[in-house]
Amino acid sequence: MSTTLSSRPAKVALAVKLLYVVVGIGVIRTIMTVMRHIDVRSPDFLIMTKLAIYAFSLFLIYRLGNGKNWARWTLVVILLVNIPLTIGPSFESLSHNPVHTLLGFVQLGLYIYGLVLLFHRNVSGWFGARGNGPA
Repeated sequence: MSTTLSSRPAKVALAVKLLYVVVGIGVIRTIMTVMRHIDVRSPDFLIMTKLAIYAFSLFLIYRLGNGKNWARWTLVVILLVNIPLTIGPSFESLSHNPVHTLLGFVQLGLYIYGLVLLFHRNVSGWFGARGNGPA
């Protein structure tokens, strides 16, 4: 498939959709967490923190869809930081909250698959052709 500067490769379009689904699953998991702990503590800090994270994630996905290579690499860094912070606790919580944990694994799998699509040879060429200019 030949791509020009203005046409987004199908793999990028799919990756962007997958990453939006990842954010959607994150919102569902946050709601589940808030509902589970609302009797124990105030969820205000968790909600505000997650809103900031989701807003930043949506911004990155939007910029990624516009061909910003820095957004692609930022997502890689986020994955590398996130893996050790989520894998261990997820296995520990599997028996206590299996739906939440399984959604987390689905979320991680979709994120990784989206990143694999974003680093395909044709896609990398598209990002390189778009340039790394600001905004």
